[in-house]
Order: sequence, then structure tokens, then C-alpha cells
Amino acid sequence: MNENELGDEEFLDIARDPARARALRKSLQRLAESKDETVREMAREVLAGRVGLRQAMRTGAYREALHEGAVRGMRAYEQMSAEERSAAESEGMRQLDMNRAEIDRERVERSGERERARTGGSAPHQARGWQL
Repeated sequence: MNENELGDEEFLDIARDPARARALRKSLQRLAESKDETVREMAREVLAGRVGLRQAMRTGAYREALHEGAVRGMRAYEQMSAEERSAAESEGMRQLDMNRAEIDRERVERSGERERARTGGSAPHQARGWQL
């Protein structure tokens, strides 16, 4: 994630689940590299926090560009065999599971960092047996 981009938590109100919020943010990051200039602009504006996702969906040009992509995606989905659809669904679930594991690892890391900060883990004066 770019340091100037919104984090997953900004998408929780829409996604309602941390793993799905992360998936939404990652999807926006992919869209920010789209060949379609309008889609690319929309994704970059949302990720930068200059436009909310709901507001972007109400903006005519953005809505139309995304609708066209969604229609193409639905056509591709409809042309898939039952096995291909099942495999795509399994892949989506696998990616959500990977997001959950990644989020859990990050929580553990942040928890460890907070604990080190709370206990003064690296403060040089504590190593000498005194503290302020």
C-alpha cells in the first residue's frame, strides 16, 4: 500500500469485514493501473481520499466506466462452465483467507510493537537499571 493511500479501515463501512475491505482496497489499486483512463482516475481519487467510493459511484462518468467493466465481467462469468465458476469461487475464498491471515499477522506485529513501546523495550536508560 502506498503511504498516501487510504487503508483498509476506510472501506469497512462498505465491505463490513476486514478481509473484504482489504480485497476492495486491492481491487482499487489494480483499477488505478487500468488502461481505461476514467477507471484509473476514479480509483486513484478514491485511494487518495479525495472522493469517497459511494460518491464516485454516483458520478456519471465513473459509474458508466465501471458499469461497462462489470457487464464485460458478467458476460465472461456467464460463459464459464460450472467447473470454472466453482474454481473462481474457490480462488476468491482462498484470497479472502489469505487476507485474513495477513491481517492477523499484522495485528500480532502491531501488538508486539505496542508491548515493546509500553515496556520500554529498547530504551537505553532501562538497560542500566534506572528509569525516569
